[in-house]
Amino acid sequence: MDHTQVIKYLSGKATEEEVKEIFEQIESSSEFKSEFIQLKKAYALTTKSSEDSHRVWNQKISPAIHRNKFIKPLMVYGRYAAIVILFFALGMFIQKQLKWGGLDEAVYASNAVIDVPYGQMSNITLPDGTVVQLNSGSHFSYTGNFNQGERTVELTGEAFFDVAKDADHPFTVKTKALDFVVHGTSFNIQAYDDDEKINTTLVEGSLGVVAKKGDEIVRLKPGQKISYNDVSKKYSVKEVDVDLYTSWQDGIIIFRNEKLEDIAKKLERWYNVEIIIKNKNLANELYFGSIMKNKPIDQILEVLKRTSSLHYQIEYRSDRPTLIYWE
Repeated sequence: MDHTQVIKYLSGKATEEEVKEIFEQIESSSEFKSEFIQLKKAYALTTKSSEDSHRVWNQKISPAIHRNKFIKPLMVYGRYAAIVILFFALGMFIQKQLKWGGLDEAVYASNAVIDVPYGQMSNITLPDGTVVQLNSGSHFSYTGNFNQGERTVELTGEAFFDVAKDADHPFTVKTKALDFVVHGTSFNIQAYDDDEKINTTLVEGSLGVVAKKGDEIVRLKPGQKISYNDVSKKYSVKEVDVDLYTSWQDGIIIFRNEKLEDIAKKLERWYNVEIIIKNKNLANELYFGSIMKNKPIDQILEVLKRTSSLHYQIEYRSDRPTLIYWE
């Protein structure tokens, strides 16, 4: 992996040709994609602000490098090189030690209600140590006493859960049509009020899917996804590539034969815009590709325009979300 080229991209200095090459490698190599995500996280951790960057370097990265004989001689290559070496030479140690959610992550010690506006995301840590990443347009709440083992939360929207293990106190996520019961696992739930389907993908552990009547209808295994239709009350379970449903956490959105009308709905949430599809045939057109969620909406639209039959017009409004016509 060419770390220098990726760092140029992350810092906004890469050429159009270099950007194209990076995205082609992300599409063709799962190993490159994994390393890209790790490097993107490392870069983000040191660019929150100049103050945070210096503090992170002085308190975390620099001491760790000095303690490691393999890395120390390579410090002359600069901070970014050291970050790359630290991530890939120390592996899982770094993922444990440099989990800096505290820079943009809220920790709640009592009952809470969190609403995430369109165009934003939010990370929270619950009192039991469970970490939840909420996507745009999500509503999340919990009541009760986590310290006494009452681990029940409610979700409308999309969230990725990394649940703290506690065999004696199950963790329950309640959505509009289904509940999910776990002991210690990581999974993604997509359950927006304006969507007919609830999609849940299990990454690790075991996840019980429970109907509102209280009966468990299926228990998911890692790598499985359940799609439940709240109108027909029917569901299907299949093996999937979990990255397709969890990469949004890292700013990479992967579409695999998804209708443009469904993509439009997601873009409305992510960017707080309003999209009107004037060409009804366009609504059912299937799209296959990837986008970077942290890019401006006009850049995303250009990508869609070049890789589909979509054409668009943008109408900026001062008092309401930007209006976008798809033709």
